Amino acid sequence: MSKSSRKKPPVGTVKSKSAEGSLERQVSVRPVQSKLDVPVKQAESKVISDEQKTNQRFGLIRFDKRLKWFLGICTTLFFLLTLANINTSSVAIWNQILPDGSSPQRGLISGQPRSIRMDDYAVGIPWIISQANKGYPLENETIGGQKAPVLTTPTPYFTILFRPTNWGYFIFDVDRGFAWGVNMTIFLSLVSMTLMLLLLTGNNFWLSVFGGIWILLSSGTQSWFYNAMHAVPGACLLFVSAAYLLYAVNQRQIWLAALAAGWSFTNFALILYPPYQIPLAYAIGLLFIGYVINNAQWKLITSKWPFKLAGGALVLGIVGVTFYTFFNDLKPTLDAVTGTVYPGKRSELGGTGFVANWFSEYYSWLVSDARFPKSWLNHCELSHYITFAPLILPFVGLSFFQNRKIDWTLLLLGVYIMLMYVWIEVGFSESLAKATLLNMSPTRRAQIPFGIANVLLTVIYLSYLRKNPLPRQQILTWVSALAVVGYMVYTASVNVGDSDGFFKWHQLFVPIIFFAGLGLLLIPTWPVSYRVPIFCLGITAFLMPNLRLNPIAKGLSPITDHALYRTVQSIHQQEPKARWVVFGSQYISYMVTATGVDLLSGVKYTPPRTIYNVLDPKMKRDSAYNRYAHTVYNTFINGTDSVYIQNTFEDACVVAMDPCSPKFKQLNVKYIIFDHQTQPVETRCMKLVSTLGSLQIFRIND
Repeated sequence: MSKSSRKKPPVGTVKSKSAEGSLERQVSVRPVQSKLDVPVKQAESKVISDEQKTNQRFGLIRFDKRLKWFLGICTTLFFLLTLANINTSSVAIWNQILPDGSSPQRGLISGQPRSIRMDDYAVGIPWIISQANKGYPLENETIGGQKAPVLTTPTPYFTILFRPTNWGYFIFDVDRGFAWGVNMTIFLSLVSMTLMLLLLTGNNFWLSVFGGIWILLSSGTQSWFYNAMHAVPGACLLFVSAAYLLYAVNQRQIWLAALAAGWSFTNFALILYPPYQIPLAYAIGLLFIGYVINNAQWKLITSKWPFKLAGGALVLGIVGVTFYTFFNDLKPTLDAVTGTVYPGKRSELGGTGFVANWFSEYYSWLVSDARFPKSWLNHCELSHYITFAPLILPFVGLSFFQNRKIDWTLLLLGVYIMLMYVWIEVGFSESLAKATLLNMSPTRRAQIPFGIANVLLTVIYLSYLRKNPLPRQQILTWVSALAVVGYMVYTASVNVGDSDGFFKWHQLFVPIIFFAGLGLLLIPTWPVSYRVPIFCLGITAFLMPNLRLNPIAKGLSPITDHALYRTVQSIHQQEPKARWVVFGSQYISYMVTATGVDLLSGVKYTPPRTIYNVLDPKMKRDSAYNRYAHTVYNTFINGTDSVYIQNTFEDACVVAMDPCSPKFKQLNVKYIIFDHQTQPVETRCMKLVSTLGSLQIFRIND
């Protein structure tokens, strides 16, 4: 065979993924090499070897089959539950609060609705239904003055682009819109936390998913009906997108990361709840700083720097334009919010927490909505996240010392946890509290992001132990084991002593043994087999009962099918511009709020000044109603048309006045609902329209 007839050697492609998983290198592979080929091949092999070493040290998210399946399952469940109109609210409690003869199981699939969740079934849901009945206006005085609905409920305002939990209201009816919101909160929280942990654990898939599930199933999440989770997606996705913007070398990924960073930052900021946002921002910010120090891949960071600078400018542009427009347009509303006595001018100095609450989660099986230590306020305030920080932080120090290697995410997160502990248990000076903005985060609210940080610390520590094992050291192991047992005994003694006899030592024996066993798995000098799977299964098994904290419900029929709701709506259709007021039970006001009428009583996010300018023209009682307030009207008749307004709690006020006051005519109040059998003097200026059991609806005479 002649040389000319020989086949050319095959040329193959060796794909070598870079840190962001998007680069390919074309390398010629020839079966027969000349001597001149050897230096070239050795250089190419060296390049590939260096890239492989880099990938072993650092990498962004690896979207492998497992992760794609996980994302696909989460997405599918989200749409199935939404289309099936399934939510986990306690709206069915209305069947018990105001029974109207219908089935007590109306709207309830399984579980028990929780009366403690008033923020949802009595405030948030009626506000949403009111908005839907009014066509989602930007102003709704039943909710509050100015453009309060833009800050609190679904509205067709441009910021809806950054609030995915509200998209469903403009796609479906209000029932499925609500289901969309609940399920989207769960979906985004689980997915965003998993993605962030994939970066922090070096793509440890199962540990990252476990971390997301741990936070989702914790009583601090479940007891508050996922309220804390509204701030989690924006914070976690900002972490992820910032990492991609910093380390990606693919132009498309850089631009996508910039858009995602701008969107997630705005999403997080628009939560407008500083008690959660400020502590969580510190935690995620310190985690990101630690992540960058741990992965100081300067070649990756500086690669494509013109595009990264342009991406950073895009982020600033999105944030700048959005918030300039937002604050400029809503300035009167924002001024009204920040000018309220509560919560706008609330300023904390910390130090009002209590140690037992930090450790109470170990014994959470022994408490419920109706059964808890009296001094602990209520079950929701008690709810927290399991913390192993008192064990992990010393173990981290030991590992750092023996490995001669610092993990900056663990170090900075540990510093954050210690500082937050000082804030909660000791407090800051006034100047330091204001400088850190923690003065806007009361300790009982700060404990929620503080607890989330404790969970993150544990997950990252478990990942660290897998990558940086210590050799077996018997003496250190035994000393650590005694410390673990001693710590659990201490937590039990604190809870026994702080619960006024609620907890008994014999009740805490099993939890002590259980969590001591999990704590032993965290000892770095004990190289136990299957450490991570055993720990994850133990925590998951402990948290599963928390799923019972919220029922499974379908739709909002306990409100929208209620006899009072339908009666008020039928009257409202005849006089849609008339104002209403409820004299008596605040719960009746909550229900009537949902009908879409203009209601003087009920919960006001900001004080409706058009109403109070008539009731209190000289603003003598401004401090009583200038707040987020559950407003109750009571009868007070003295013949002089006096109006007394009194603040009864930090978020409540009472208005006492004559139901026949001329001020009501001035305000165009036409209908009054009484929760009791009225006296003739109360109704001397009106006629009875409808009676529903003990409830009476009157219309004021023209």
